[in-house]
Amino acid sequence: MKENIIGLNSEEYLTTAELSERIKMTPGTIRNLVWKNKFKLNIHYHKPTSRKLLFIWGSVQAWLRENSVNTKANSNQRSESLIHI
Repeated sequence: MKENIIGLNSEEYLTTAELSERIKMTPGTIRNLVWKNKFKLNIHYHKPTSRKLLFIWGSVQAWLRENSVNTKANSNQRSESLIHI
């Protein structure tokens, strides 16, 4: 019974270094995203101690998808506005 409860709530947590390797961003860039509140506490990461960050892999993946879509949309809007000048 205990295994089922754990299985339902299982999420993959990554340290800053592990996340850095997966998404090909430097650890400093990841910390800057936390500091700028792009990654939100208890949504994208947990802070079990004052210095340790554990990132929730599924939430980071969703943020990456959303961020890449917004970047493409903003890029298209800029190029369209340049065409109409």
